[in-house]
Amino acid sequence: MTSVVPVSAETPAVTPARTAPDDGAVRPFTEEAWDRIAGWRDAVDHMPFIAALADGSLPAEAFAFYLAQDAAYLREYSRVLARAAQSAPDPAAQGFLVRSSVSALEVETALHRDWLGAHTGLAAGDVAAVEASPVTAAYTGHLHAAASGSYAETIAALLPCYWLYAHVGGVLVDLARRRPGGLAGHPYATWIGTYGDEGFQVATRQACALADDAARWVSPDQRERMLRAFEISSVHEYLFFEQGLTHPAWPTPPPKAETRG
Repeated sequence: MTSVVPVSAETPAVTPARTAPDDGAVRPFTEEAWDRIAGWRDAVDHMPFIAALADGSLPAEAFAFYLAQDAAYLREYSRVLARAAQSAPDPAAQGFLVRSSVSALEVETALHRDWLGAHTGLAAGDVAAVEASPVTAAYTGHLHAAASGSYAETIAALLPCYWLYAHVGGVLVDLARRRPGGLAGHPYATWIGTYGDEGFQVATRQACALADDAARWVSPDQRERMLRAFEISSVHEYLFFEQGLTHPAWPTPPPKAETRG
């Protein structure tokens, strides 16, 4: 659920975590944030949706629901990336976020349209009109709320969509390669290959670097807001994967109670 940024000289590989703090006192934001969601990372790694996606046993209708919701999510994720670009502190950060916003709409949604069109018959217009589920709407609502705050909080909220996906991509590639035949003939090989791609890993490291840079200039209270925004987005990532199997829908009003005489 994030945008693949083409690798270029302007998108350097940056180690996202486990780096020494500048002054020896404060941990890098990404290191602290990654440790903070250790429980959620483990939950994602072992959830039934991921296991079924990895071994290819995930029903096509489950993947279709997930992918259609991902398309709906990316529409709003792209908007938040664009808002973050407006308040970026330097041209490099602004350029990365702008490219990410455009890519979320053009590169990623093309993958969604192609798969859904080939496997479900949904036309491009139908994919674009998919209504966000309650789970998707809750996640994008959180992102828009974060974007109404500081640049640092916005970047922190956006980061799990990069980082957890890069992490899950690695997990999926590893698990998928263990199946007979590996990725050859795997029904979801294209999607798995995209998120396990080194270009996506590089983009993720750049997004991590932006978060670490932003965290250097915030107060302790603002840093805690960044950490909380990152943590909440990570919970939403788990719920987003889970909905591929649960197919949550908006409730309808209960039947009108009969008037008693």
